[in-house]
Amino acid sequence: MPVELQIPEWEWWIVFYFFFGGIAGGAYFTSTMIELVGGPEDRPIARMGYFIAFPLAVICGILLILDLGRPERFWHMIAYSKTLLPWPNWDSPISVGSYALLFFSLFAFLSFVDALIETGRLPWAPLREKYSGTPRLIYSVIGSIFGFFLASYTGVLLATTHLPAWANNPLLGALFLASGASTGMAAIALGLILSKADVGAAWAKLKRADNVALILEILLLIAFVALLGAAASYLLSGLAGILLIGGVLIIGLVVPLAMQFKPGFQGTKSSVNMTLLVAILILVGGFLMRTVIVMGGQGLM
Repeated sequence: MPVELQIPEWEWWIVFYFFFGGIAGGAYFTSTMIELVGGPEDRPIARMGYFIAFPLAVICGILLILDLGRPERFWHMIAYSKTLLPWPNWDSPISVGSYALLFFSLFAFLSFVDALIETGRLPWAPLREKYSGTPRLIYSVIGSIFGFFLASYTGVLLATTHLPAWANNPLLGALFLASGASTGMAAIALGLILSKADVGAAWAKLKRADNVALILEILLLIAFVALLGAAASYLLSGLAGILLIGGVLIIGLVVPLAMQFKPGFQGTKSSVNMTLLVAILILVGGFLMRTVIVMGGQGLM
């Protein structure tokens, strides 16, 4: 007798979880790259990435718990019910993802505290000297590994299901990772503008990296849809198609890239208002992409 496959029935909690998780992982990874190859003038960008990553990681944990239906049983995601000891269930993508989020949150917290100490927002710091130099680099690199996984595993998780719009598509994880990078950098840019941080010439570096992420995301999105074949109709018809093509591809990717292509690659300074608009459009596009793929893939749009 054939076994009936169940539809995941993921709703808005998971859409926001995927969205904020991608931003958190992308922002933290960006900050780590700055730690590795950047200079002192790039520190404001790295700090902003850390300021963004930890709070969003906390929000992701809350969203994941709320999506369980029975939030009081959240500890089952990280502990073995018979012994009550922490133990990942390697057969459960939710358990593996929960552990990735847990460890990412730990290192994101260390970087968050480091940024607070560095900027003087945390005046009482008896171990102040431990929050700089080599220790900072070590937990940034380790945390970025978990952030990298967090940004991409959501797409891989969808690809392991049986739904036609998700199943066995090798580019879904890469698409979510590229989107996490672009939205993470957009969130950093938005945070720098709103906080009126003095970034100077480092703007050009951030925009060049963001442009590369946008180009990669456009190529991956087109290839992802092409590989779906007949199943692409789930994402290209009706409201889902309007949002994917008009909202994600055009408004969220092509328009921001066109607006900052020359400033990003030539290093010329663009207006704050244009940079603000570009960041908002990228974030909107990233949210719409996850909405279309999660909700449209289930036939809910």
